[in-house]
Amino acid sequence: MAELLLIDDQDRYLELLRRALPEHRYRGPARDWEQAGAELERARGRIDLVLLDVHFDIPAERLVGYRSGMAAAEVERLKRRQGLEILAKVRARHPELPVIVMTSREEVDLESTAAAGEEYTYFLDDEMVDAQTLRAQIEGIVGDRRPERPDHGPVFWGGGLLMRRLEQRLSVLARGRLPVVLLGPTGTGKSLMARHVVHARSGRSGRFVAVDLATLPRDLMAAHLFGSVKGAYTGSIGDRAGAFEEAHGGTLFLDEVGNLSMDAQKMLLSVLQDATVTRLGDTRERTVDVKVVVATNEDLEARVAEGTFRADLYMRLNPATAVTLPSLVERGVDWAELLAFSVEQALSRPYLQEMVDEHAAVLGVRRWKVRVHAGSGVPTKEPGVLWLWLSERVLRRLRGHGWPGNLREFAMVVENVALFALSEALSVPPGDRPDVIAVRPKLLADLLRGPRTPEAGEGWRVEVEVKPADTLNRVAVGCERQYFEALYLQAEGDFGKMAARLLGDDGLGRKVQLRFNQLGLKVRELKERL
Repeated sequence: MAELLLIDDQDRYLELLRRALPEHRYRGPARDWEQAGAELERARGRIDLVLLDVHFDIPAERLVGYRSGMAAAEVERLKRRQGLEILAKVRARHPELPVIVMTSREEVDLESTAAAGEEYTYFLDDEMVDAQTLRAQIEGIVGDRRPERPDHGPVFWGGGLLMRRLEQRLSVLARGRLPVVLLGPTGTGKSLMARHVVHARSGRSGRFVAVDLATLPRDLMAAHLFGSVKGAYTGSIGDRAGAFEEAHGGTLFLDEVGNLSMDAQKMLLSVLQDATVTRLGDTRERTVDVKVVVATNEDLEARVAEGTFRADLYMRLNPATAVTLPSLVERGVDWAELLAFSVEQALSRPYLQEMVDEHAAVLGVRRWKVRVHAGSGVPTKEPGVLWLWLSERVLRRLRGHGWPGNLREFAMVVENVALFALSEALSVPPGDRPDVIAVRPKLLADLLRGPRTPEAGEGWRVEVEVKPADTLNRVAVGCERQYFEALYLQAEGDFGKMAARLLGDDGLGRKVQLRFNQLGLKVRELKERL
């Protein structure tokens, strides 16, 4: 059962609702904005949905937007559109509260008004049809707001209206055959959405294959995507399936699609049109059934105008299926909820969980369950619970940060907060509340402070041995470990000096220490070498 507020100057919709959907509880009808605003305040967040009429035939002085001396024609026009004025008031005070705007097609064309982004229903004066339409909309919205929603893994949705609509749209697009275009600033979670929403909800049994086009040399893009046969290009020593064949029956995610060379763009267009792929150097066509998801933070339409992105490929990708992921600030998140989610994700890192277990062992506790307490007041003691406490001052700093790196930056900061807060707790004797680890405001300030850009010529040289490994990432990590060791020895174990060398700021030693720990380097072993 949901609690619905009806805002209407008549009883016609209330009678229809009570007959067709008797399982819900109804408030109202509120006859104007003054009554509706008062009802929303009294309900204090218990209302799940607002049902709003458009035409209000009420005295002029009760109309939102009425001014003394208005002409009769203006007053009549204001009455016909009063619901839209009330909608603006609701949105200003309760931006996340779902609203269904109700009208007949003859009254006003909602697609061209401020209600275009809202749920709306055109009534056809057929009680059965109108009731079915309204039931589907109400159940869809109320179902999304119920607390027993399933776990969504690494995707944080929150309770905001913007993200609920995004989830609904992606779920619909996931089931179709058309490509999906994910737009938005860097760090907004495009790869997560592709893997854990579009692919997961597509119903496909094949693999999810991701290709980051920003990291591929342009002359190897076509071979990587479409495959090649022996001798197709210099260095091609055997037949090789491309990403499209590997993703057959599943989903192919092309990140930074704007980096595609013009030749690769032409080949991608052919695959999208014909659902077949031809390997480089071959003549045989191979059928591929692939759900294509592309992502970019560029303006593809502007790239088309510049002539650097094919217009026919852009249209084939279908701009109608484009979904823009909002920045972290635009999402209007509940910071305490996001903190709890991000800490849980961070603790999936083995090195952080080891520190939690070490803290538990020091205090003789079998195992801690880490929870977040955000805001004022010391958290209440609970058996087996280790509290990570972020005071109101720390929360203000989080809210006030611009988050240019969006969710990716937030996740990194939270992981660092957990790491250094745990490290500090392990380095001092337990106090009266060893179950509470308070995050110092200065710690967060240090983590959010941007580094100084080093001047030209400030670099330094170190010799490393490139050791073969089974992946390029492990080769790179091996090199990184060596120069971190060299820098640690040169700085005589002072992480502040290391930060000054690498980041141009000795106050960022914690960031260097974090990477040091992530690389698996042991301070004790290196101190012996000092």
